[in-house]
Amino acid sequence: MGKTLVSSAMIDRVVNDLGHKLVEVPVGFKWFVDGLFDGSFGFGGEESAGASFLRFDGTPWSTDKDGIIMCLLAAEITAVTGKNPQEHYNELAERFGAPSYNRLQASATSAQKAALSKLSPEMVSADTLAGGSDHCPSDRGAGQRGGDWRPQGDDRQRLVRGASVRHRRRLQDLLRKLPRRRASQAD
Repeated sequence: MGKTLVSSAMIDRVVNDLGHKLVEVPVGFKWFVDGLFDGSFGFGGEESAGASFLRFDGTPWSTDKDGIIMCLLAAEITAVTGKNPQEHYNELAERFGAPSYNRLQASATSAQKAALSKLSPEMVSADTLAGGSDHCPSDRGAGQRGGDWRPQGDDRQRLVRGASVRHRRRLQDLLRKLPRRRASQAD
């Protein structure tokens, strides 16, 4: 199975529990193509409900990331089990823990953004997030792990994102302690 790095960390827990291999890829449906065509992925999904499956004959089936496949799957799950997708998700959250997602938008000067842009994946590493290693996403490519931080937006913005299940309170405490710059402090 393949998923984009910004998709729910719940996917990691379910796939691991089922004993299947999960490959986390950068954002972009193009990262699923090779795995779907060579059969190493039976499913590829991304954060906005886009998905591709393998047909029973092993060939990929996609409707161009528009969510139709996921809507059909949700309807089938409801018809077969009598429970809607939210009920199933609630059961998963009860079993594996409810994920907590936080985003911090931090100011960065043009010089800071330029310095960050020059970093290579080899220069940045992180194997823990919020005091635990249960999920530490990356934008570095299939199967790699590390911290996800990169210049984004205008010259004054930097994205810091994280997901943690077991360390929800720790993640929230860390984010609260980060300094906030007022607009008057920006260059």
